[in-house]
Amino acid sequence: MNLTSQLIFLTCISCLIFVSCKSEAKQTEAIAQEPIAMSLPYPPLGNQEISKLYAQAEKVDIIFFHLPISVNQEDPQSVKSTVLYVSPASPKVTADCKPIARLSWIADGKIIREADVYLSAGCEYLMFMENNEGVAINAMTPSGVDFFKNIITQVEQKTK
Repeated sequence: MNLTSQLIFLTCISCLIFVSCKSEAKQTEAIAQEPIAMSLPYPPLGNQEISKLYAQAEKVDIIFFHLPISVNQEDPQSVKSTVLYVSPASPKVTADCKPIARLSWIADGKIIREADVYLSAGCEYLMFMENNEGVAINAMTPSGVDFFKNIITQVEQKTK
């Protein structure tokens, strides 16, 4: 092989190595961007428990942890709607999440169920609480996500 042939050969090999390294970097980057679902510490409430809550709930209180607002609902249709925000499925949690609010369903003047509301990227779920300890975790329906996002947007617009 003469010198020119050797240079062409080395240039081709270098290009192949460079291209294959770039391809691996893109694949690694794509994998790194794909969210990884976290294991959940509690099972979801089942359809029977959700139906029972739907039948019993008379009032709803929502206390936001970092917003200057709370929401109280006594209209039967509104109260039932908040129960419909609970999906019987387990959520796909892909981030370390912090609750934004505590949602309480009330019947006969007593709290019958409470849930912490999680609403951020990778976190759209309700963690049901008993004695301030988690007992169940359910995905939030799209209508529930919209409801809480609308409240947050309205509060942020009024506090500007």
